[in-house]
Amino acid sequence: MSNLDCQTEHQIKDRAKILFFTNGILDASTQEIADFAGVNRTLVNYYFRSKKNLFYIVYTEIIEEMRKNYAEIYVSKVSFREKVEALIDYTSEFRESYPFLEIFKINEANRFNQMETILQPRSIDESKIFLEEIENEMKKGTIPTYEPVNFLINIISLITFPIVMKPVFRVIFNISTEEQYQKIYNQRKEMVMTILFNK
Repeated sequence: MSNLDCQTEHQIKDRAKILFFTNGILDASTQEIADFAGVNRTLVNYYFRSKKNLFYIVYTEIIEEMRKNYAEIYVSKVSFREKVEALIDYTSEFRESYPFLEIFKINEANRFNQMETILQPRSIDESKIFLEEIENEMKKGTIPTYEPVNFLINIISLITFPIVMKPVFRVIFNISTEEQYQKIYNQRKEMVMTILFNK
């Protein structure tokens, strides 16, 4: 494949990720994808055969990117507290980049084991190392004692939910601008750290 072909293929994929999972147009047509990527519609079919195949490819790439980055944090040689902060930062950054990914995954989870779905959840092997660290910190009294996996679920949930629900929360709480909401959201890291750790 020539450099031009590679560039065009990457351009379509990168723009499709934004269209699907950042802008939330999950049912975008092939023409909409082509227009958003700034290419001819025939090129989308040429490189990816179908919109369904393109969707699968970009979804898989995003999930693999996420798994790789979580795995690196789980085994990083930093203190437990720094590792938790890194998890909060990355989770926040990832969810803000792809806020509609979670909505798609929730919809697919309802179809899981019932019909065809591209949702194929897999564990991250490196999480076992971090779960052992969590258990050790519980024994030391650094964090409250409960099932270690709940510690990870708390991090992901406390960071993800306000991003996924942002349009609804802005209406419910009369938050008129994106800047106002972001200011509120930026306080969450400190809040979550307070929730997770014993004083």
